[in-house]
Amino acid sequence: MTVGRYELRMAWRFLTAGRNQTVLIVLGIAVGVAVQFFLSSLITGLQRSLIQRTVGSAPHIRVLPGDVVPQPLSGSSGADRRVPLYVERDQILSWQSYVRHFRGVTGVTAVAAVVNGVGFVERGGASVSVPVKGLVPEDGFAIYKVDRRLTAGIAGLAGDDVMIGKTLATRLTIGPGDRVTLVNNRGGAVVCTVRGVFDLGAAEGNNLVLMHLDRARPFFGIDGVSAVEIQVADVFAAERIAEAERGSFTRVRLESWQEKNRELLTALRSQSSSSDIIQFFVLFSITLGIASVLGISAMQKQRQLGILKAMGTTDRSAALIFLFQGLLLGSAGALAGAAAGFGLVVLFVNSVGGAVTFEFDVTPVRVLSPALFAIGASAVASLLPARRAAKLTPIEVIRYG
Repeated sequence: MTVGRYELRMAWRFLTAGRNQTVLIVLGIAVGVAVQFFLSSLITGLQRSLIQRTVGSAPHIRVLPGDVVPQPLSGSSGADRRVPLYVERDQILSWQSYVRHFRGVTGVTAVAAVVNGVGFVERGGASVSVPVKGLVPEDGFAIYKVDRRLTAGIAGLAGDDVMIGKTLATRLTIGPGDRVTLVNNRGGAVVCTVRGVFDLGAAEGNNLVLMHLDRARPFFGIDGVSAVEIQVADVFAAERIAEAERGSFTRVRLESWQEKNRELLTALRSQSSSSDIIQFFVLFSITLGIASVLGISAMQKQRQLGILKAMGTTDRSAALIFLFQGLLLGSAGALAGAAAGFGLVVLFVNSVGGAVTFEFDVTPVRVLSPALFAIGASAVASLLPARRAAKLTPIEVIRYG
């Protein structure tokens, strides 16, 4: 008989002989796999959605003006009172060189020079303070994706065109084609035409006014730009890329989105750790359950094993019988658990309807990982009873069993 076929057949007979125990342990494994699959898909989907909303349509790295070296100040009385004075440069003059450099950096997907400022939108006697951003559409739209998030009008910043956020448009009751007056902090004003309204999904972004970079620079009276903004393919690689590039520059500083969102990252890590702990104890419970059932089975089947050994079954074959039992239990539970996990996802989505604002991360990895862990745990749990079965002495079992 082919090696393994005999042991597999005997393992199947032992399992079917105790159907109730077998069904219960398979159900236990299935519940564990389903819970692991559901939790992993849910939490990963939530985190991905949160990251996407936070930095999906925002720069991942900013090149900002550097800090001026502190200068000592002398007191008017003649005493040397050294008071550190920190003055931050308000613009980057050689911004074109930084744009060219970062477009050649591996992992960078978009680079845009921007002018940031604060202005006032005046319309029908109302005046609202708003953040204003100047950018080149071809570069800036690749980062902010306003052309894909239009709620009205078209995406364009030619001439005196501006684009505004959804909240600002609702607040001032303005839309595409309307004319508004934009006033800067020096009192200068320009009349602009609204070309499009966008929804970035964030309160700050939806109050934003976008204008062309060439229009924003004279409007705010600067010769350079406020920052060079960068997006990368892998958002979690932003800090690594920024750290690698920091040594190349002394006149500017690089800031990644991770630096500005440390609390968010801490919360995500805590969430992942909690999920891992829950899944570990689920897996541990599965292992204990299988080990207990197979251990009891080994005790109950001592006489049968003794007879089989007396008929020529080797210690290796006796151990393989219990190892195969563990693998069969794990495989059956993994298949049932994967199906149950999909069912939980569908049930959850249907029960809350349109309230789900994120997508579950249902991928082959999310299915295979808990299934393979369950099968592995089942195999490990069967080692102790397998070892016990291998050590059984036929004569003693038949005489005293």
